Amino acid sequence: MLLLNYKPVLFQPTGIGIYANAVLPALQNFEHILIPGGGSGGSKDRLKRLAWTQTQLPKLAKKYQADLIFTPAPEGYLGDQAVPQILMVHDLRPLIHPECSMQTLYFRSWVPPLLRQCTHIFTNSEFTAAEISRCIGVSQDKITVTPLGYDPEHFYFSESFKRLHHRPYLLHIGQAYPHKNLKRLIQAFNSIAHQFPDVDLLLLGKPHPAQTIRLRNLVADLNLSDRVIFKSYVPYADLPNWYRGACAFVYPSLWEGFGLPILEAMACGCPVITSYGSGTQEVANNAAILIDPYSVSDLVDSITKILLSEYEQSNLRLRGAKHSRSFNWSSTSKKLSEVISEKTAIPDKGHPLI
Repeated sequence: MLLLNYKPVLFQPTGIGIYANAVLPALQNFEHILIPGGGSGGSKDRLKRLAWTQTQLPKLAKKYQADLIFTPAPEGYLGDQAVPQILMVHDLRPLIHPECSMQTLYFRSWVPPLLRQCTHIFTNSEFTAAEISRCIGVSQDKITVTPLGYDPEHFYFSESFKRLHHRPYLLHIGQAYPHKNLKRLIQAFNSIAHQFPDVDLLLLGKPHPAQTIRLRNLVADLNLSDRVIFKSYVPYADLPNWYRGACAFVYPSLWEGFGLPILEAMACGCPVITSYGSGTQEVANNAAILIDPYSVSDLVDSITKILLSEYEQSNLRLRGAKHSRSFNWSSTSKKLSEVISEKTAIPDKGHPLI
């Protein structure tokens, strides 16, 4: 029996939820029990979930005589591993770029022993696998890299689409964490704003409790409030049209485990600018303009190059679309299923859900 712990999947799915939902059909081929998520993701909700994971998850596993627990996030119970656990680690951001938050506290105190105790770890890039090994001391033999995919029936190039903004725009998608490097992106946009008076900068994603206020203040100080537009959580159904309508997707993150929006943008035919190093370079390869994320001038030059050159836009669209097709959820799901089969003899058949 495979126990699928989907408690970390939130009501409004982000990266964890997208991955979890994509691999779920393959996991449901095993005899299984599904524990659904649906929480808000707030601090209180997280505390409640972590307490449940430590106290109730092993009891449920025992009750249903589970052979294995799979959690699509670095969450699980500590102590005697009576029922082995397999976890998915998307990144170690709270360890590498710590904040004064409960998430950072959790990653410092709970995640290292959990990753050492669990049976196996999945992650989405060679970069993150190396980080896990270096920071946690886990052997590479215990880690399997399965790059993320995207839904080609949802994210695809189309010249006919619904325009969601009335002016040309540069696009960034993601929560405004400090490592997303949005301050430098805004500074770069300020440097070109006079040269491209008809272009806006759209920052889409969940606000950060401290960083978003600072970014809004910076925008106001630069007199760009009418041209730098903040939008909170964007419905999944609208994402392709945001990508299709953008002059470029600019993702100058200082650090990423993977960078799924890079793939989504490429699949939709949107030129991509992203960072050297970390998972962004591994995902983008040579199908994007790669920049030094600490250099505002690098950002300025790259954005200017795309806005001035139709050839560069077309070239990046073609390269990006071709490159994105090498990533798919089928390969990700197949490898996950193979490892689960290796770790335990679970029959390959469905089971009623709870």
